[in-house]
Amino acid sequence: MKANWFGALATTLLLGLIVSAVQADDLWLVDFEAAKAKAAKEGKDILMEFTGSDWCPPCIALHDKVLTKDVFREKTPEKYVLLKLDTPKDKSKQTPAEIEQYKRLSSEYKITGVPTIILADAKGRPFAKNVGYSGAEADKYVGELLEKTKLRETRDDRLAKAEAAQGGEKAKLLGEAIGDIDSELAVATYRDVVDQIISLDADNAQGMKSKFEGLIKVGEVRSALNELRQTAGAAGPEELLKRIDDLMQRLEPTGEGLQEVLFLKANVLFRTDKAKSKETLLAAAKAAPASNMAKQITLIIERN
Repeated sequence: MKANWFGALATTLLLGLIVSAVQADDLWLVDFEAAKAKAAKEGKDILMEFTGSDWCPPCIALHDKVLTKDVFREKTPEKYVLLKLDTPKDKSKQTPAEIEQYKRLSSEYKITGVPTIILADAKGRPFAKNVGYSGAEADKYVGELLEKTKLRETRDDRLAKAEAAQGGEKAKLLGEAIGDIDSELAVATYRDVVDQIISLDADNAQGMKSKFEGLIKVGEVRSALNELRQTAGAAGPEELLKRIDDLMQRLEPTGEGLQEVLFLKANVLFRTDKAKSKETLLAAAKAAPASNMAKQITLIIERN
């Protein structure tokens, strides 16, 4: 009798562990279209985690310290449908569709590093982006995620107000609606809104036309720089400098776009001409003195 009772208890516990594991797996979807459909049905937003699960230390830390904790698993699904977008070294457990989906979505959402969390509405339109993992405790991390749904509510409120406005006032409200979103991400995923803003503020009376045309230009420059970096491995300094100068002549970047190009040029010059590298860094800082990169450049110059 005791043996039978023990065996039955062991079986029950084992089944419980299996069910828990299945539920944990079911917490995350891996298909974008399924996530959008579920979010629309349940009236939720989408949390996309772009990750490198088997090679990226910050991704692994985020997984261990936050994503597997009870507070995340219990609280986050109340407001978000969870979508895991993984690019592991070992792709043997992924389908070709999953691998292709990662390439497409990482390009669409301008993913330049992992982990990156994108918060989006049920149509996939983003309203917040968080790159990296600072080491925050799970309670704090989850609290901040839940709080960010207010950004989507604010966006929706401004878009609704814009519907009732006209001309420059409408352009201003549309600009404010997407103004809290990462600028590169906003230009890439709200291009219809951006084009409307530019058209409505054709005389630039609201300053929206010049602002968003500048952001479009920065996006083009960054895309060109990414392509250049991807093909830079086999090129020597002279060839890289020529490509950078060609890029500058072709796109004529200004502001932050020019700053990023000059920063890359300074890095290349550092190998062969440190004085000219410093001169180029100074020019980069002046191109957009209020940017975060300008602050980083100032620190680099002070240390060298």
